[in-house]
Amino acid sequence: MVSNVVSVDMHSKHLEEIRALKRENEDLKAINKDLMKRLEDLHGEYQELRYYIKGMASHGEVLALRKKILELQNELHFKR
Repeated sequence: MVSNVVSVDMHSKHLEEIRALKRENEDLKAINKDLMKRLEDLHGEYQELRYYIKGMASHGEVLALRKKILELQNELHFKR
């Protein structure tokens, strides 16, 4: 009878440790998600600065120019 009580007590202890580790894991995942977003934001700012220093068009400017080129190509195609 005593061995069953110890077994249940150990089981309960392990379950609580598992729950605590799961909570810690969720907290770490949230921190990781925040850090990843901050890293992506910093990388974007770095890219913009790099383009500016080199005198290159930024990614946004390139996309805008591509869109304008496609619009002009479509307009030219329809005029033919």
